[in-house]
Amino acid sequence: MVSASIPSPDGAVENDHHHHHDHHTVEVDAAATLAPTPDTDPVGVIEAALVRLVDDVGVLAEEDVVRAFAILKATDLPSYLRLRHAAKKTNRDCSVTVLDKLVRDELPGSDDDASALDELVALARAQCQLHHDADRNAVAVIPMPTRREVWRVYSSGFEEWLRAAYWRAKEMGVPETTMKSALATLAAAGINDGDEIEVHVRAARCDDGYLIDLADEQWQAIHVTPQGWRVVNESPVYFTRTPSMRSLPMPVPTRMTHGDVGLLWQHTNVPTHSRVMVLAWLLDCFRPDTPFPALELVGEQGSAKSTTQSVLRSLVDPNKVMLRGRPKTVEDVFVAAANNWLVSYENLSGLTPEQQDAFCTLATGGGFASRQLYTNGEEHVMETKRPVVLNGIAVVATRPDLIDRVIHVDLPTIPADARRDDADTHAGWERDQPKVFAGLLDLFSAALAILPTVKLTQKQRMADYERLGEAVARALGFAPGEFQQQYAELVRAGIDRALESNAVAQALDKYLAERVLPINWQGTAGQLYDLLNTHSIPDRSSWPRSPKGLSDQLRRIAPAYRAKGIDITHLGHSREGARWRIAQTRSQTNPATPPGIEGGTRYGAHRE
Repeated sequence: MVSASIPSPDGAVENDHHHHHDHHTVEVDAAATLAPTPDTDPVGVIEAALVRLVDDVGVLAEEDVVRAFAILKATDLPSYLRLRHAAKKTNRDCSVTVLDKLVRDELPGSDDDASALDELVALARAQCQLHHDADRNAVAVIPMPTRREVWRVYSSGFEEWLRAAYWRAKEMGVPETTMKSALATLAAAGINDGDEIEVHVRAARCDDGYLIDLADEQWQAIHVTPQGWRVVNESPVYFTRTPSMRSLPMPVPTRMTHGDVGLLWQHTNVPTHSRVMVLAWLLDCFRPDTPFPALELVGEQGSAKSTTQSVLRSLVDPNKVMLRGRPKTVEDVFVAAANNWLVSYENLSGLTPEQQDAFCTLATGGGFASRQLYTNGEEHVMETKRPVVLNGIAVVATRPDLIDRVIHVDLPTIPADARRDDADTHAGWERDQPKVFAGLLDLFSAALAILPTVKLTQKQRMADYERLGEAVARALGFAPGEFQQQYAELVRAGIDRALESNAVAQALDKYLAERVLPINWQGTAGQLYDLLNTHSIPDRSSWPRSPKGLSDQLRRIAPAYRAKGIDITHLGHSREGARWRIAQTRSQTNPATPPGIEGGTRYGAHRE
């Protein structure tokens, strides 16, 4: 591009030099000599152009002005950005987009996409900190004046932030291919140059308690300790979010006004004798350092299963889609777990054995692996541990492993004259939700204070939940041991449900009923298969097709029978096949009875 001299505002004086004295002519010539040029004083050229820009939007397209901006961009980027911003403020009608294109054309070897890519990467690295987690997923920490945001680099949240930041700086959009290249570059920088940090979703353990992400616009969190709870503006741990997450209600902001967890029962259909179980489950959802029990809500049509489930979820992990339909595959379960803190399914008529095993894995922590797309050898692994809530008309947890991890609640049918329409229900819950959430936090703090004193002599499989539940019950006014008794009854009822739905257990019960006590049978799996096969079973769809299949079923139902006083033991293999023993153990007395339906004094005072 050929440079052109900028006309001097004083040029008209030179045309009139015959009317002035000679010394004045010398002054004008000196002024012309000192006029700024793009090569000697690009800042001066631009500042002079800004004066004329007030009335002339075409100034930014003049060759000297474009060249001055190009020189500054190549040699002094901060000054270039300041003066470019000054041009936008001087005349809002001017087009800095056109200026940017002319500047790129002026610079040697410039390329639109490459320039935008470099600018995107430079902008992100200047305004955020790039790190990675233990799985080498890139994470961006973005400090802001009033908050700190944390996004995974490959997330819609970070991409939206980067697009907005680029628009504010350049008033230009970003092509999709350029954005993908920028995200890949930033991810590589975070993985290879950044520090490893621990990233959490919704809940996290801290030294003296737990942190709960409110997921609000200010990125605030709740810090719960045995001494109380408080709202913190910047969490001491890194919380990230998914696009479908929604904010928890802001709880009562001061300790002068306590919440009221008893209001929860006005908006749910949880029977009185199950409420302490549900409260313990809600609080356990905020403890990622322990296994999570699954909550199963079962009831007829008209028992408010979905409403109850939505209300409970809104106190733990509000989401764009509060309830989801039945998962089609095991992978669907783990994808939902990767994008939600609380996995929530409704109207389930049944789950496959593989899906029930997947929910067992979620309770204690595990993962799902499949082949990475577009590759031949690498695996894509999703590893999570999440709380789960399910509902259905019939029992959906039928396998012993899942039943051991389930908190089963039967919801009573609501009479027609007691039902409320959705509008009133929603409005009432919107009003009471902050108070209930504050009351739940009060209860959480009180339970954490009691928890160190809780010692269990006998423990169920979900012992961490059982111990927390005992602390919650004591905080509510129950006598020591009452929760443990109620939970033991719940576990025994679950064992009965597991055996009722198992064809082998049904046949075995009929065979044992015909035997004379004490029972002590030994033999091969083939012999037992022949013995049990003679009994009539209403549904043989799950009946094993071979003695080996019978052995597999015996291993699954053995823990349930052991709790009932029948020991099913595998004795090893012989030439005839796998050998088993079925024997009666010592009779077990019922160690517990559930507390009264009214519960303790403080618990019984809660509203119906």
